Amino acid sequence: MSIIYCGKLNKKPYYIKEADINIYTIQELSYYIYNYAMLITNNFISKNLILYIDNALELHELAEKLNVQYNTKQSSLIDLLMLILEYSNYYNENDIKKFKNRILKLVELDEYDYINLSGDILFELKKYEKAIKQYEKISKDDDNALLKLAYCYAKLQFYDNAILNFKILFNRTRNIKVLKDMYFCYKLFGSADEMSEYKNFISSEVSTEWELEIVKLILDVKSSDSIKEKEELFLMGDAYIKDSLNTLIKVWKDKYRYIS
Repeated sequence: MSIIYCGKLNKKPYYIKEADINIYTIQELSYYIYNYAMLITNNFISKNLILYIDNALELHELAEKLNVQYNTKQSSLIDLLMLILEYSNYYNENDIKKFKNRILKLVELDEYDYINLSGDILFELKKYEKAIKQYEKISKDDDNALLKLAYCYAKLQFYDNAILNFKILFNRTRNIKVLKDMYFCYKLFGSADEMSEYKNFISSEVSTEWELEIVKLILDVKSSDSIKEKEELFLMGDAYIKDSLNTLIKVWKDKYRYIS
């Protein structure tokens, strides 16, 4: 987590299990609460967190207020979260009001929307194993969860699982975009020959367009200054890229010379 630091920086982190991250300052704690409210459980405000605020961050006044309200159960979880946000001075009054309205709406979400949103946040944080656990709860009945489940497996390089879920989703929806995702998975991590069972759904023109997208992606990343982008690409398909890039570029040049 990276935010503007404006308070005591503690060497000892506080571990937040739900998101598998460490926080070091009251501002980071506030940032987490404000942006990842979907991941906050009923036991988020705990004795351990209050002790951390008191001893490690040396915010004794805040810790005392939290402790009183926590032990006497005078306040709801939302009230305790608001108290932390207000004390941190990281968000202004309007931001905190927006947070309260937002978290009240979250409480009203049905189970499927709640799980999807929490999974999406974990996906955004690149906590793919934890996101999988969320999406798996509803993937049998929810297409969005099944699609994101496949993406999580692809990110983790469990490509067989990713392709299996793409297949299930395509059989449900007949969505050509799902076939495209599956095709990319096969091309980068396996063999597109295994897509033969879907040949009736994919014209030669479409498959050529998909090939060109892969080529353009590779070329864009190879010319990028971003080391991170290059690392991610070659983690995803090192063998395929090395073996096939020159051939794909030749096809690209021969058939699509008008593309600049």
